[in-house]
Amino acid sequence: MTSVGAAAQRELGLLFLALTQPERAAHWLHLAAAQADADAMQWLGKLHARGECVEQDETKAIEWIKKAAEHGHVIARRQVAELGL
Repeated sequence: MTSVGAAAQRELGLLFLALTQPERAAHWLHLAAAQADADAMQWLGKLHARGECVEQDETKAIEWIKKAAEHGHVIARRQVAELGL
């Protein structure tokens, strides 16, 4: 379960993403992910796949999506299944 602090950090990351402030977005999403926030993990996977806010890196994208799936994230679980991981 995500803590209130991690959820707030994720939301800050998404706010900075919407404001096109990539460094701040990545910073807050990483903080939330480090606290087992599955939504932040899935977002980091998506961003690494696109090369948005962070370096484009398929390996990191898959790692974050797998971690999100392990923490019960429904979309990430579907992505893992579709990719056969």
